[in-house]
Amino acid sequence: MNVLIAEDDAPSRLMLHSMLTKWGYAVTAAGDGDEAWRILGEPGSEMLVILDWMMPGIEGPEIVRRLRAMAEGKRHYIIIMTSSCIEDAAALALDAGADDFINKPFDSNELRARVAVGRRVILLHQNLMDKLHKLEAATETISRLAGTDELTGLHNRRSFNENFTLAASAARRNGYPLSLISIDLDHFKKVNDTLGHDVGDLVLTEFSALIAGMMRAEDLAVRWGGEEFIILLSHSNENAAATLAERIRSAFERTPTSATPLPMTASFGVAQLRVGEKQDDLVKRTDLALYRAKHEGRNRIVLSGS
Repeated sequence: MNVLIAEDDAPSRLMLHSMLTKWGYAVTAAGDGDEAWRILGEPGSEMLVILDWMMPGIEGPEIVRRLRAMAEGKRHYIIIMTSSCIEDAAALALDAGADDFINKPFDSNELRARVAVGRRVILLHQNLMDKLHKLEAATETISRLAGTDELTGLHNRRSFNENFTLAASAARRNGYPLSLISIDLDHFKKVNDTLGHDVGDLVLTEFSALIAGMMRAEDLAVRWGGEEFIILLSHSNENAAATLAERIRSAFERTPTSATPLPMTASFGVAQLRVGEKQDDLVKRTDLALYRAKHEGRNRIVLSGS
């Protein structure tokens, strides 16, 4: 572990340097407070700091106060040393934010023990921060997975419901259009029955990738269940949504999947949120448009308003 010494008395500084090096620490030495403050301002500066109270430039307690005022400075373990006869020096040093205080001349065994305490505290803090970062990463992963369809990587119903509520609220408040596209793969049961569910899963995965590659970054693609999908489009009216649906329909029809020799198509229902309409009613209208597309021969797009 690295240790910063700030001591203006050269013999004392050399003695500290020698002892700390003997105890296995890497040492950086500063001859005054200004130099110590400059070093502490560098990226990756030493976390364990030994400061003389009275020295040219910035004095020890002021360096402590400045460090504690900085977010990154709160992680330093600081020991203040002084040979002055300042009344209540230890209390003043600790009140300034120091972690420990040693009178000079110091006992080498006491100094070694106090520095070792500082080292343990820093290592414990670093270990705690590592665990906290891992916990944050794990929490983020869990949150993402909770809203993701395991097979396709698209959003799932839970994620759709959360995002739909926010998107519909924003659309109503700001007066911009919002539309849904409901999709169902045609004759998908035949794929599963003829070629097996593994092939069916691959078809779903490839169709999901096709959708994802055609959407805007702000659009939301959802695996609704089985071979059904929904796309949520903010700032898009029914006609714009129908245009995207046609692009997807055409691309899926003319691009055979790698999984099956069977021709694959999809049917689409499109609807735009109406003034005062509830979210569930928009979903129902989109589904009804999809059912019409299936009833009218599949491989087509039906708009709810048509």
